[in-house]
Amino acid sequence: MAKKKELDIKIKPSEKGSFSRWAKKKGKTSCEAAKMVMRNPKKYSEKIVKKANFAKNFACKTKK
Repeated sequence: MAKKKELDIKIKPSEKGSFSRWAKKKGKTSCEAAKMVMRNPKKYSEKIVKKANFAKNFACKTKK
């Protein structure tokens, strides 16, 4: 069986958890906030949209 390729994702330590903190201030989970942002990205800053997209792609996937 082939080995799974590990992702080499670099996140600055100062940015780690920043989207989750932002979502918590809004009273939502990371996944709920990501969905909210991605529904209307023009309403949010580019930085938040990028974080929401990352959360949607990596944190909000259901495990099988």
